[in-house]
Amino acid sequence: MKNHRYTHPMDLFLDTANTECWTALAKTGLFTGITTNPLLLERSGLNTSIETYQELYTKALGLGYPSIQFQVFGSDWLQCAQAIQAIGPEVVIKIPANETGFSVATQLDLPQRITLTAVYSEGQVMAAEALEVAYTAPYYARLKDAVDNADEIFDRMQDIAVETELLVASLRSVDQLFGLAARGFATFALPQPIATEFFKSSLADEAISAFEEAAQREPNKVATSSRVGG
Repeated sequence: MKNHRYTHPMDLFLDTANTECWTALAKTGLFTGITTNPLLLERSGLNTSIETYQELYTKALGLGYPSIQFQVFGSDWLQCAQAIQAIGPEVVIKIPANETGFSVATQLDLPQRITLTAVYSEGQVMAAEALEVAYTAPYYARLKDAVDNADEIFDRMQDIAVETELLVASLRSVDQLFGLAARGFATFALPQPIATEFFKSSLADEAISAFEEAAQREPNKVATSSRVGG
């Protein structure tokens, strides 16, 4: 299994349509972009439509996020993909990784602006490689629910992925994130509960508080003089 950390830096995407979360995390600079899908929009009380996508696009770029991903929907995925493409150059088009999706990706002919999503198998990653799309989004926790060898499948996916980048989605805990990162996976779609917690440390908080308390205290002049003279 190759370790992608030696080929590019960590890329983190914020996997939510909750714009309050976008605002809260925007200034950290930790996130390469935002990923969405119709389920995430529904959970945030939003309708899935091109108009909603346009509003979210404006919001995301206004907050300084470099990119945002929107998924095709409806009876004509190609027409929808073209409408998503027209929203702006920073938009990546998410297309489900099935036969219809492969055809849409081929006709759209914008591989560097496509994420193939709903990926559960090595064969889907092979198809993504053949199409040379920018991202392929395998669902980790959902796969673990379905089969006993999910980690083995993910390792094989990573060995197959050369041109396409595995954008690991469906994470349910910080421990799952850390475990995959330690194995060399380097691109993740982080749901809000993980995105707001993964970088926190109670020990770091204690150390920072101690630093601030020391900064406010009167120095021990005898000890300070001794150190400076010694």
